[in-house]
Amino acid sequence: MPMPLLDQPPGMRVSAPGQWSEVQESMRSGQGLAPLLPLGSDAGWIWIPKNGCSTLKKVWLQIHGRKLSAHNDVHGAVLPETQWLKPEELQAISQTRKLVTIWREPIERFVSACRSHLRELQTDRVLAKLQAYAAGNPQLFEEALAWHHQLYQRMGVESFNASIDPVVMMNQVALQLERWIPCHLDFSHHVIPQVCFTGSDPRVYTSVLGMEQITELARHWSAVSGVLADLSPEHVSASRRDDPFRALQVADLQADARASLERFYVADWRFLELAQVELGPWRA
Repeated sequence: MPMPLLDQPPGMRVSAPGQWSEVQESMRSGQGLAPLLPLGSDAGWIWIPKNGCSTLKKVWLQIHGRKLSAHNDVHGAVLPETQWLKPEELQAISQTRKLVTIWREPIERFVSACRSHLRELQTDRVLAKLQAYAAGNPQLFEEALAWHHQLYQRMGVESFNASIDPVVMMNQVALQLERWIPCHLDFSHHVIPQVCFTGSDPRVYTSVLGMEQITELARHWSAVSGVLADLSPEHVSASRRDDPFRALQVADLQADARASLERFYVADWRFLELAQVELGPWRA
């Protein structure tokens, strides 16, 4: 029998067009919001983009009785069910639910985000999004283009030519990550620090797991729910194997770019250090 959705917690929901953008805007401007998916009545999972969330979202949907086809967008499917919790709400929920989240080595997470989303910073992709936004209205397109041009100038960045080497592009973005985050909504959502999603205090969690424990966690959910779930990994951009961006690796980062990322993600490292002190090993 599918796991029931019980005792829905407080928090903002994304239930109307534009609300997802509002959530992303809030987070990239510094508002911490923890995306909670409930597990029964006494547990919950805080998901983080690029931290195995596609695989776990697929399993979560299955154990709650949602049938998925190969073309289903797992992110869109769980978005209306996600509770976006402010820090004080997350703290309150932790008193009644056992919370779990997946932590990922920050630089590996950044490179993973570049494999799937870095190309969106190229000029042709930016223009295509503005044209889609304008929906055939030339004046609206020109206004949006002017706004973005002013934003890029203010932040001191430029979009990239489509012919640029992805490795060069990734290194340049790593050096200017704090400047790029205000400039591209979807990319920023995948590279902002993990503590923007988890909060800075790991003590609200029962368990903080590593990427290598995703399958074990998914298997536990399946067993507890009594639903035989498909536990195969879900890679959203796996079909783009001919895309040179898919070949990006941590080893492609130059020393100065890596050092810049280490400074940028220092809060994520502190979160892990405190979690290792405060939390014991996960037990199913």
